[in-house]
Amino acid sequence: MDSQILVFVLLFAALGLIFAEIFIPSGGFIALVCVACLLGSVYSAYVTWFAEYPVYWWTYVASVIVLIPAAIIAAFQILSRTSLGNRILLSAPSEAEVTPYQRERDHLESLIGEKGVALNLMTPGGLVNVQGERLHAISEGLMIAANTQVEIVGVRGTRVLVVPVAESQTEDETFAESDESNPSNEDGTEDQIDPFQA
Repeated sequence: MDSQILVFVLLFAALGLIFAEIFIPSGGFIALVCVACLLGSVYSAYVTWFAEYPVYWWTYVASVIVLIPAAIIAAFQILSRTSLGNRILLSAPSEAEVTPYQRERDHLESLIGEKGVALNLMTPGGLVNVQGERLHAISEGLMIAANTQVEIVGVRGTRVLVVPVAESQTEDETFAESDESNPSNEDGTEDQIDPFQA
C-alpha cells in the first residue's frame, strides 16, 4: 500500500475508533488500538513527507491537532443526544437544586419591613401572621408575648427574624434624637467651639 494512502487510512481509522471507544465499552482495548493507529499514521506521514515535503508534514500535524479533539467533542455531543447518553452522562443541577429552598427564601426576603402579629409566645421561636400568612419566626433572644405586633427585619434560613414594633420605633426615635442633638451648619459641617476664644 502506498505510504501516503496508509497515512490517511490509519488517521481515519483512529478517528473512527474514538467514536467506537465512547459508544462501545471495551475496557480500554479500543483506545489502545486507536492510539496505535494514530501513531502509525504519524510515523507514515513523517517518513513520507518530513524530508521531501515539509509543508505537507506540518499541514498534517496541524490537521491532527484539530481533528482529534474535534472528534472527541463530536462523539460526546452525539452521545448526549441518545438514550444511552442520558443514562451515562449526568445533567447539570438546576439552581433550585444547588440552593435548597431558594424560592422560599426569596419570598421571605421580600417580606422584610412588613409588620405582623405574634400568634404565640416566642421563646424565641414561634409563629407570626404577616399579611394573612403564617410564618415560622425567631427573635433575637427576646421573649415576645402572643398578640404582640412585630416587624420582619431579616431572614435566618427558612425563618423570618422579627422584633417587636415598639422596639423598632424606639430605635428610630433614638436615631432621630441623636441627629437633632448634633446640629450641623448649612454646609454640612458641625459647629466647633474654639477653646481659646473668650
